[in-house]
Amino acid sequence: MSLIETLILAVVQGVTEFLPVSSSGHLNLFQHYFGYTPSLGFDIFLNTATLFSVLFFFRNQLKFFFSHLPQIIIASVPAALVGIFLNDAVESLFSDYGLLPVFFIINSLILLSTKKSQGEKSQITVIQAVIIGFSQAFAILPGVSRAGTTIATALALGLAPETAFNFSFCLFIPASLGAIVLGVKDLNVSFFLNIQYVLAFVVTFFVGIFALKILQKFLKRRQIWYFGIYTLILALVLLVLFKLQQ
Repeated sequence: MSLIETLILAVVQGVTEFLPVSSSGHLNLFQHYFGYTPSLGFDIFLNTATLFSVLFFFRNQLKFFFSHLPQIIIASVPAALVGIFLNDAVESLFSDYGLLPVFFIINSLILLSTKKSQGEKSQITVIQAVIIGFSQAFAILPGVSRAGTTIATALALGLAPETAFNFSFCLFIPASLGAIVLGVKDLNVSFFLNIQYVLAFVVTFFVGIFALKILQKFLKRRQIWYFGIYTLILALVLLVLFKLQQ
């Protein structure tokens, strides 16, 4: 992989990990058109950079994190179970770019459902945490945004945008750590220890912080459904392109 291709993928990861358009779906798509087989190891490497973005961005939200720690633990269980018991199935989905249009359409429907959300609750109940946790497990599918799905679910349950935003990215921390733990056995760490990949890691980190700020602004205005229009258009374009390639 060339330096330019690596940096493009770094920017794609940084932007799409936090904007609700699915980083896994976009990485798979770009890797496919660059002529590479989608690599879960490379995804995990860049995902680690975005984990640092979240930790930096939410460094002043420790009070929220620890006050909601029971709910975070409960909501993290479904995704953990999927990662442990369905890891091989998830890997096969990651390598099948032909399914991306379907998953992007699902993502669009989830985001468009937030258009009329009016929630204002700041307290998260155990039941709400469980439901959001299952939505996060569902978002393991490439093309379905984890951030978009968990935020949309939280809004549908009546939570305020700020609470939904904070809780979604509190959940990202254990989910990201879990993905790293599950994937580290297949991750050739020494392969990524060179200037090209270190630079990609740094780019992903800073772009991720910028993307978090954009998402926060859209969410405060209750406008994340706009991203659903984007993924719907993307899905339709991909369907046409895949049809032409047949």
